[in-house]
Amino acid sequence: MTQPSTSDNRLPSADFTSVESKPIEGSAKQSSILSDNKQPAIVHPNFDPNQSPVDPARSLSDIPEPTRRLNGQLRRLYGHSVRFYQPCDDSLSKWGLIASEALAEHLSLLRAAKLVELPASFYHNNSEQSLLLALNHMNLLDMSDIQPAIRAYPTLHRYGFTEIDSPAKTINSAGINTKNMATSSLRALTKRYNPDELLSSLYADDWQVILQPQQFETGEGSLATDIMACSVAVHALKQCSTRKSINERYSAAQLCQHVRSYLLSQIGLEPSQRHAYRQIRVFAGHIIVAAYHLGWDIQVRADGECYFNVSSRSGLLTRYPNMQDYDINGWSS
Repeated sequence: MTQPSTSDNRLPSADFTSVESKPIEGSAKQSSILSDNKQPAIVHPNFDPNQSPVDPARSLSDIPEPTRRLNGQLRRLYGHSVRFYQPCDDSLSKWGLIASEALAEHLSLLRAAKLVELPASFYHNNSEQSLLLALNHMNLLDMSDIQPAIRAYPTLHRYGFTEIDSPAKTINSAGINTKNMATSSLRALTKRYNPDELLSSLYADDWQVILQPQQFETGEGSLATDIMACSVAVHALKQCSTRKSINERYSAAQLCQHVRSYLLSQIGLEPSQRHAYRQIRVFAGHIIVAAYHLGWDIQVRADGECYFNVSSRSGLLTRYPNMQDYDINGWSS
């Protein structure tokens, strides 16, 4: 299906453009107030004969209106049809935000083995807080935005100040003895096999890649280059309210779990970005960088746990689940 351009005068949307040329800012403002079914397929001065083309040598602050995302093209053709049903955000529960068939099967197995206990609040929304803005409103950080946090905390790395989520070091098979076998974790033993076959995220479900990124972490890269993960953390935390004192109920690792659930919910809202969102792996270090970038109060304890002055009433904490809160009997997913 091809979309007609705005240069076709036979279209009913041709009256959207004025006969005489107008500034780009005015046309962009006018197009933003029109309904979806009256806007042209391509909103750009270069495709409108009534506007002046964009100057390639313009200043960096002069940015034309970008193309619409999600189902904007289909909505322009079909309008607000029942085919594009979207549930009310206020009615979505924690499960409704991250629900998928694969995750439902995984949780049913854990419940049958009595390894998790899901409360009623997991399936019913009791919070009045609104959901966070979608990731398509996110502003990307730069490496210069990450460096101040690294200079302030020289021991900070991708996994925070602890090594909880860090990839287990590969054990030299020539030096393995009974003592090492007893102290080695299952993840470390599994890493000795071909990770391309056993631990490749290409064959894992969306929930497993996003909620359990440590299972597929290889240790490549560093915190200074994790621009996407830090940008997601800043986008989520800047929508949270703060308080005067340090909140000891939520550590950086716990906030990380909520941000991962938020990231998982975005796959259902924007399926076209599914493969891009699967590549974003959020860890505690990204949460600390985001908190420092936003000017939050940070308290680092001797055990490496980090706490902030985040409010418990924030939508990130009340609307998006921390799946580790439901583990019982010492189980850790």
